[in-house]
Amino acid sequence: MEDELISKQQLLHIAKISYGTLYRWKRMNLIPESWFIHKATKTGQETFFPRTKILTRIQRIQELKGELTVEQMQELFSANVRSFVIPRKDFEELELVSPTSMKAFSCVFPEKTQFDFNDVFVMYVVEHLLKLSGLYIEDAKQVVRMLCKYLPSETSKDYQLLLLRKLGVPMTVLVRGDEDILLEDQTEIIACANLVEFEEALKEQLIA
Repeated sequence: MEDELISKQQLLHIAKISYGTLYRWKRMNLIPESWFIHKATKTGQETFFPRTKILTRIQRIQELKGELTVEQMQELFSANVRSFVIPRKDFEELELVSPTSMKAFSCVFPEKTQFDFNDVFVMYVVEHLLKLSGLYIEDAKQVVRMLCKYLPSETSKDYQLLLLRKLGVPMTVLVRGDEDILLEDQTEIIACANLVEFEEALKEQLIA
């Protein structure tokens, strides 16, 4: 279903921003050119926008502009997150993950005072696994170790993460793509995560 359109005048009124601000954000590549839709009307040509996308993006810009630099926001909004870095305090204020996920990460990397995108991604995955399967903190720390060991060297996150348990002993496995994995008897899958889907979901939350 296509997003309902909103006119430029309606947008400026609802978002409480000026014409200059809107086009400055466009020049900064914080709002995509493709969202500026020109349509003929009875009074001439007007500019419209996908209503939900543009209002959500403007709200996100306003929330982040005091916490991130323009360059950091540009990276997020372009989905180029290779050099994204955020201080720990600023990340905590975003409330993307629970204190339990932060604790699991901090237990493994207690010296980190700022996080790159992979750090945030690892905590985001742990957060969802905690919600879905009720991981123990030790299991969560194992996930942190596994992801932080292998993901920084990978250009793609096309992996399935499996948390297994056999006779009470937890194991974490990364399986590339949709490849099958054959398990021994008495081995159960505690949790599973498609890392590509989690990466896209995180980016959407960061740059919505």
